[in-house]
Amino acid sequence: MELMDYTGLALMVLLFLLGSPLAVAFSVGSIFILIFSMGFPVPNIAQLFFSTINSYSLLAMPFFILAGNLILRSGGMIPLRNFMNAMVGHWPGGMAVATIIFAAFLGSISGSAAACLAIIGTVVVPILVKSGYDRPFASGMTVCAAELGMLIPPSLFFIIFGAFNRVSIADLFMAGVGPGFLSALLMCIVAVVISKRRKYATRKRASWLERRQTLVSVIPLLLMPFVVLGGIYTGIFSPTQAASVSVYYAIVIGVFFYKKLTWNGFMESLVDSVKLSSMIYLMFIGGDLFGKVLGYVGLPQMISEWIVNMQLGPMGFLLVVEILLLAMGFFFSSIPMVIIVLPLFMPTVMELGIDPVFYGCLSIFCSLIGEITPPIGPQLWIAAPICNEKMGNIAREAWPFLGAQVLALFLTTFIPGIAMFLVHLMR
Repeated sequence: MELMDYTGLALMVLLFLLGSPLAVAFSVGSIFILIFSMGFPVPNIAQLFFSTINSYSLLAMPFFILAGNLILRSGGMIPLRNFMNAMVGHWPGGMAVATIIFAAFLGSISGSAAACLAIIGTVVVPILVKSGYDRPFASGMTVCAAELGMLIPPSLFFIIFGAFNRVSIADLFMAGVGPGFLSALLMCIVAVVISKRRKYATRKRASWLERRQTLVSVIPLLLMPFVVLGGIYTGIFSPTQAASVSVYYAIVIGVFFYKKLTWNGFMESLVDSVKLSSMIYLMFIGGDLFGKVLGYVGLPQMISEWIVNMQLGPMGFLLVVEILLLAMGFFFSSIPMVIIVLPLFMPTVMELGIDPVFYGCLSIFCSLIGEITPPIGPQLWIAAPICNEKMGNIAREAWPFLGAQVLALFLTTFIPGIAMFLVHLMR
């Protein structure tokens, strides 16, 4: 590396320490290296920005975000919560189990862990507290459960990874189903065990009439994932077109079935979606520029050679990468990891003959776990004001559920069929 390379990297670090957004820090430092070290023409910088996000697959992202925001304002969240409580609320830990299932489904249709955490933290956590659950327990469980929807399709992280690394987004969607549901199952077991040990109260068993009524009220919402995924795998539309369909579907059920989606709600959804999408697109640009710089200095090739020389084999490689990503999760948020770190291992993945869909599923799972590991875990910082609880208490209660997610991760690693069964079935 030359002096200008070190100067550009130092500029990135300085901007980051000064509180600049990561996208800006990566972009400014990378542009400095591109111009002064790599000799990249200045007039072509804008074209480089455009080419980074000029992807048909990436069009799916803002539409799925918009669909999720519309669903949150449709009026269907309370019926969904009531349905889960009616079905399992009478079990020991049933309210906790219902919250985990509710979070997994809500996260999958919203495509945003932060949006899922916001709605559960403000609506469900107070109900759990009134039902006799400790607030730290309810908050810690909620922050972990909110991440489940990022594995269960449609997931924004799968869209980002697939578009960035030219991996089938539809296959990534299918690969996330098994690990997502396995993680939810293990978290439910943990919730039941803790609830029994602490003797949390249960609610009265719902009648079959009440269960049927709550089921009828959530059928339109429950059909949404089947409409999206069914359309993709029957060839009716592509994942990008499915995102557009999900927006229309959310509008229809919000206006004509639940009747809570107003014009103001639609405009708020539009504004929130533009803000989040813009942030992610800027991260894309900064991450792609930084990736070009890393490629220029040969870091991906060095990592690939180092791992190949260790002669780990596919399984050993995946375990080393998972441990590395889990460790990095203590200090980095998931979006930079998905955009910048995960592509670094792709040459080795291809050289070892590992299915990139399987690698993408596992590595994104690791990145999501990092979202809720202190000290940086952004979801913990978001959860504290939403759940009205100290971050330290939330982190303490989250550890058992984090353990369940890590167990699901390693089970999927050693039993690839958990992730790849549906992929192979649908290919």
